[in-house]
Amino acid sequence: MAGNIKKVGYATYPSVKLQSMETDAKTGKTKFTFIKELLFGDFMSPYIEDGAYVTKTVTSGKKTDEYVKVHCRNADGWIKRSEMQFDRPLEVNFIDVGQGDGCHIVTPDDKHFLIDAGKSDNMYRFLKWRFNLRSPKNVAPPFTVVISHSDTDHYLGFGTIFAKSKEKEPQIQIKKVYHNGMIEGAGASLGTDIKYNGKTYVTDLCDTDADYQERIKHVKAGTYINMLKKTDAPKIGLRKGSEPLYDKNGLKMEVMGPVAEEIDGKAALPSFGDTGKTKNGHSVVVKLTIGHLRLLAGGDLNTESEYHLIKAYSGVDIAALKKELEGKKLSEEDRKKKEAEIEKAVLAARESLEVDIAKSCHHGSADFSSEFLQVLNPIATIISSGDEEPHCHPRPDTLGTIGKYSRGKRSLIFSTELARSGKEFLELKDMDISAQKKKERVVTVYGMINVRTDGEKVVIAQKLESAAKGRNWDLHKLEWNEKLGQFEYISDKES
Repeated sequence: MAGNIKKVGYATYPSVKLQSMETDAKTGKTKFTFIKELLFGDFMSPYIEDGAYVTKTVTSGKKTDEYVKVHCRNADGWIKRSEMQFDRPLEVNFIDVGQGDGCHIVTPDDKHFLIDAGKSDNMYRFLKWRFNLRSPKNVAPPFTVVISHSDTDHYLGFGTIFAKSKEKEPQIQIKKVYHNGMIEGAGASLGTDIKYNGKTYVTDLCDTDADYQERIKHVKAGTYINMLKKTDAPKIGLRKGSEPLYDKNGLKMEVMGPVAEEIDGKAALPSFGDTGKTKNGHSVVVKLTIGHLRLLAGGDLNTESEYHLIKAYSGVDIAALKKELEGKKLSEEDRKKKEAEIEKAVLAARESLEVDIAKSCHHGSADFSSEFLQVLNPIATIISSGDEEPHCHPRPDTLGTIGKYSRGKRSLIFSTELARSGKEFLELKDMDISAQKKKERVVTVYGMINVRTDGEKVVIAQKLESAAKGRNWDLHKLEWNEKLGQFEYISDKES
């Protein structure tokens, strides 16, 4: 066994019970006490002595198991030897950043990505907890950052992450910052507006760091640019046709949008109305593929931009077809033909955009197209939203339509906001009303939606607010069915 000793292991699918172990000296019987539940892929350090794992063999009835002592999630305990693996799965964490988006990705070879960071410091506090940055001796791994677009509830949280520490160096190292090409200045300027064939486009996109540096010389800096200036990492624009963000070891992170057009030799992004709709609609869209699993993160896409994406991947202008269908002069035969064209476009776009897990665009806003949901055809949808916002996200019609156009008999909808509900009552006796603190934060790690996968098996988990017997997590499993050629939801039928 000495030749197979490794200092790092990972919990096996779908989860593992970490337990303490006591053996009665008189009876020889072993008693186990539950410590915590470890998720698929949780990092662990096995104890090693004299070149071998610290193990115990336990016989119960006719069954004999070998247990290994490990340290995991700040606790020591024992797990079955068969419950430790050495291949790390993909980890995608949808952080509860309140109202906004924030996603942390860890690749199987331990590369770290952040897609958006919310509006407040919740993402920073998550990273501080994750990498124990309370100690100045600890350093987080380098991060590649993707800012989907310049809405504050997607980028402002990076201000804290990019900030330098008292030692004049950032505690979190940033390798690159990717964006959608539109560097918004004060006054909501996204670039140079031009007219072409009666339509408005934004051009002079910032593809390279040199483009970015040139733009900030000539535009008044607003909140977005001031945030970007906090890091010296190169700023690079992304759009359909860009090189994948990552393409190694069976994991690919493709850039599916925004989709630009070429006008007078320059890349240009069509306007979708006002500045807000345009920058939302041209969010960076990233598709992750590992094994059979596909996952999409689409920023704040809206109805117009979803039609724009479908056209780019199918060649069909669904928006124009729907407008024609609104006309009252169409014959029944023509109506059926146009509806058939829409269905054909949906199927064509699915070849590129269909996924198994989708991050709901724009926090569950009502500004979406049912055709785009049909294109995505997910088995699971994750919504990132927060309390104390004036939009009532996720919207009831959005939830209903996601369920209608999701795949499988028991499709799944997760929400960071619902996963982290507050207590029904606060006990006044527990509150120090004389305290000087003006507010107390209630957003915690309980709202995070965890996705772990090796491309064949998937765990989607949210932490239980009150631990159940032998469980800390609400687990949902997807497994690849080779005969069906798709993932299936595996229900444990737990209440």
